[in-house]
Amino acid sequence: MTQEVLQDTQPATAAEARALAMGERLLDAGQVGPVWRVTRGVFRLERLSDEGWSFVQLALPGDLIGVEALCSDAYAFGATAVVDSEAIALTLESDSLRHQVLADAFLQQQRRSAEAVRLRSGTVASRVDHFLATLAHATGVITQRVRDCDLPYLRDIALIVDSAPESVCRAMGSLVAPRTRARPARRKLSPALA
Repeated sequence: MTQEVLQDTQPATAAEARALAMGERLLDAGQVGPVWRVTRGVFRLERLSDEGWSFVQLALPGDLIGVEALCSDAYAFGATAVVDSEAIALTLESDSLRHQVLADAFLQQQRRSAEAVRLRSGTVASRVDHFLATLAHATGVITQRVRDCDLPYLRDIALIVDSAPESVCRAMGSLVAPRTRARPARRKLSPALA
């Protein structure tokens, strides 16, 4: 069963979609709750270590978050909205739906693991460029428009691409087209000052 078919056959969820603004957390590691499906935006999955939050992978529209709930476990990772995003809690009444979601989660994990490698290897510029292309694809926004305005915070991009915010800023400067700015007219020096 494909993801599209699965979405059509799922029973109604107990709660409506949950909208989150950029930077808001959907769930925390250690909590217990439902499996979530991303319906809009991008989430950053992360875990807390002694050094702080560590990036694990991105969750894009159609992806599942919190599949540990299928095994009656607590969430292994926290999930934070990278941009304004939305997710819906799934109610999985039948064993066949639970098995299908588990299979989808397995295949999703393979895709997202490969994606995480691309986001964290290569030059900073190539990592940032790949992140921006992923963000544009996930949000359905034209890539150049994403690069012009709809961006997460630099510190969040830096965490995702495993770089310093300053390096991300420099890389973005080379990737983002210069904006048209109205420059003030040059003033001529007074002959007395020349």
